[in-house]
Amino acid sequence: MSLFVGTSGWAYKEWKPDFYPQDLPQKRFLEHYGDQLTACEINATFYRRQSDETFIRWREAVPDDFRFAVKAHRGISYTLDLSMHEGKVELIAGFRDSIANLKKKLGPVMIQFPHKDAQPEAVLELVEVMPDKIPYALDFRKQEVWDTPELRKGLAERGATICYSDRTGDVPNELPPGPIAYVRLRVERYTEEQRASWLDLFQKEAIERDVYVFVK
Repeated sequence: MSLFVGTSGWAYKEWKPDFYPQDLPQKRFLEHYGDQLTACEINATFYRRQSDETFIRWREAVPDDFRFAVKAHRGISYTLDLSMHEGKVELIAGFRDSIANLKKKLGPVMIQFPHKDAQPEAVLELVEVMPDKIPYALDFRKQEVWDTPELRKGLAERGATICYSDRTGDVPNELPPGPIAYVRLRVERYTEEQRASWLDLFQKEAIERDVYVFVK
């Protein structure tokens, strides 16, 4: 199993010169990024479908062992009614076809839910109709409402997991069950002790399954 670490996005000009060399053109940002880190969370797919050529260009810019985590289109989960209908099925099919261009560099798909009220049955149905053989991480913005033992178990049985979004710096004893682990570290700055504790947890989890970690 492996530990994949990266950031949410890479096309940030303000990362010069601390991360990107001052003379590096933006069209080569991803190439440089892929030499330094092992994964990246793509947010652009949340807003619109990317062209096949774009995915191919991203795929060819990074090493073979690099993985992209793709954020699902907002039309899939940012609706008040999460139930399935013909339009949503068509949207999912188009999303599936486009991300397939990443081939073996496609990692998990992250689906985000902003809802204040839990709809576990609808979420489990959604996961069941999503493309097979892709791990899913579900990011519930109101995690305290959604995250229950029953939903964790149901998602794990369907090849998915709950995304663990950290906003305090405190390290949990374990991460939600599933074929992968998916963590978003959202604290602005972590202490040296916190970083060491998180790394210890990630390395332990990565013995049994792939672990994806993304910082701001």
